Amino acid sequence: MVAAQLFNQRHGEVIETVYGAVTTGTEWKFLKLSGKKIWIDKRDYFINEVSHILGILTIPFNKSYPIEE
Repeated sequence: MVAAQLFNQRHGEVIETVYGAVTTGTEWKFLKLSGKKIWIDKRDYFINEVSHILGILTIPFNKSYPIEE
């Protein structure tokens, strides 16, 4: 996420927030990088919650959805 942030800055593309997901395939974690602050969701999500995981993955594309800090 930091690498993506730096890459975009060096190419004149300032992106306020970079979103990330880490998965083992069955377990998921979600992150958000804004400036120099990182937010890591403390909850683990599991593949049996696939509709919840897909909902979280759509959040960066939905500007009207408030994201907790």
